[in-house]
Amino acid sequence: MKKKIPYGKQNFEVIRKQNYYYVDRTEYIEKLEKLDETYIVFLRPRKFGKTLFLDTLGKYYDINYKNKFEELFGDLYIGENPTPLKNEYYILYMDFSGIQTENKDILIKSFKNNVIVYLENFNSRYNLKIKIEKEFSEPADIIRAFLNNAIEVLDKPIYLLIDEYDHFANELLSFNLDLFRNSVTKHGFVRKFYEEIKKGTKTIIERIFMTGVSPIMLDSLTSGFNITKNKTTDINFNKMLGFTKEEVIQLLEYYEIYSEKLFKIIKEYYGGYKFSWDATETVYHPNMIFYSIKEYLSKGKIPEKIIDDDTEKYYERIKNLFEFAIFSDDKKEKSNIPLKEYGLRRIIGDKLKEICEKEEIFINELATKIYSDYMPNAKEIKSLLFYEGFLTLEKEGIKTYLKIPNHSMKNVFLKFSEKYY
Repeated sequence: MKKKIPYGKQNFEVIRKQNYYYVDRTEYIEKLEKLDETYIVFLRPRKFGKTLFLDTLGKYYDINYKNKFEELFGDLYIGENPTPLKNEYYILYMDFSGIQTENKDILIKSFKNNVIVYLENFNSRYNLKIKIEKEFSEPADIIRAFLNNAIEVLDKPIYLLIDEYDHFANELLSFNLDLFRNSVTKHGFVRKFYEEIKKGTKTIIERIFMTGVSPIMLDSLTSGFNITKNKTTDINFNKMLGFTKEEVIQLLEYYEIYSEKLFKIIKEYYGGYKFSWDATETVYHPNMIFYSIKEYLSKGKIPEKIIDDDTEKYYERIKNLFEFAIFSDDKKEKSNIPLKEYGLRRIIGDKLKEICEKEEIFINELATKIYSDYMPNAKEIKSLLFYEGFLTLEKEGIKTYLKIPNHSMKNVFLKFSEKYY
């Protein structure tokens, strides 16, 4: 019986136990553990396998999964090459993708409730009774108290896994820059929250792995949370998420649908991504590969919609973010936003036109911060298009530039850019 296609599946244990196809990425657990850095930030475009990898890390290091190690990892790379720290941590997992952002009060309440839920899950999974100070109004106070209480209870350190760290920030940037700025920068409640996590690394938190799409909050958090190392463009992790050419061919052969014609189509629509300037090998979008295979097995042809509905909706939200940034008089009041933002329509329009005509655009270096003030500059705009998956890295000699990776992104890009011509 053929393995099931794990399209949309993000739970490592379910994939391994319920006969889903799994592309082994566990060699990177070993590589991460060998790094000098123990607090890692890793960014990739949406639907690139971040949540699944985070869950894989959790199951590998969780003390609760010691008895399941052979079942889940035995025939994988890391099962044959276990590291010294396997099953040596309490896993504290948090996902910030569901935060409500309508206004400041709702945002803080939603963030606070989200934190409480994951702390309760932590207690439940390990059958603990670490006190959670729910009456505190600030999320920072809640996490500080919890970590302090945990020191007296836990016999092993915590591995903190944070998924979608920037999701609600992207939501805020699409309609409320002031709320974003007041929440994340200066004395904002989000920055205070991460300041307490930094303090926790001196006592009970030994390792951190954070994922997201863009570095949209990293600069704003820097002074309070300057302990992380961003490995997004590290050549050693270029292929950590996404599929290689060989893996795509193996997939097509496994499901008995391989042909040179089909592979060429898939390559043109879903390949072409590089995440390091020095990378020589491109990777393929994993979710889109599974989507196309599933559709092909069902209908005998590549899907007419080359991007699935969920991903397409996400790109629409990204377009809304830029619409807000380059507002017009009939949509926003001048009094709420500094005058210097009026130049964004020209900046963005010129850059999008250049990319659409040449399918590439020069960039000297990637921005490691986005929207640090009111107005993104040209480098930040280009960089955001890379982080979101519209463009990919390319290098020829000493020249570095961004280019459209494949036909599906070109189609999305054209729709995205129409408003700015």
